[in-house]
Amino acid sequence: MRAITILGMGPSAAERRIDIEKYCEGTEIWGLNNGYLTYPHLKGKWARYFELHNYNYLKKWDSGVECHFTALADLKCDVWRTEPLPIVGKQKHFDHMKLCEHFGTNYSLGSPSLMLMLALYEHDQGEEVGEIRSWGIDTSDPSHAQQRSSWAFWISKALDRGIKMTGTATKFFSEFENDEGLRGLREMTGNKIIAKIKENDE
Repeated sequence: MRAITILGMGPSAAERRIDIEKYCEGTEIWGLNNGYLTYPHLKGKWARYFELHNYNYLKKWDSGVECHFTALADLKCDVWRTEPLPIVGKQKHFDHMKLCEHFGTNYSLGSPSLMLMLALYEHDQGEEVGEIRSWGIDTSDPSHAQQRSSWAFWISKALDRGIKMTGTATKFFSEFENDEGLRGLREMTGNKIIAKIKENDE
């Protein structure tokens, strides 16, 4: 059964950056955007790479290198894209329409959610996935905070399929409850569930 790591560049990947391979061991490593700058030592080890932004945007985007398309081509792996890109030899079409028709929704914000959608689609088509790991997909900074609801939505779809979500994929699940009237409810319920499980085991 497949295991996949979706590797972003957020804070939860920073402390693992130097030895990130250790945290991706036994998985297909899926990268995105200009993550090749964060992980130059993964060159030749990406299973898939994703550049899902439209071409007009990419033409003016400062990727941090002289030519983003040359950098993508240099990765020597399949690059999934929504529109044809120049220079990149190994391109795969990311068929957003097909995924949306399959899931019955076009709700997706951000590249990581789209990548997760694809993994789940392939799982449903028989290429079974047992685990999806992520590092650096934190949706915590102002530029990416809007994407958290979508990331959470697709995580729930993975969990519904019995796919384990590991790494820091669900780190935000343990965030502090801001609603004072609900504070402690989650912990109390969890304790009751654990007590019930223990009772049934005895």
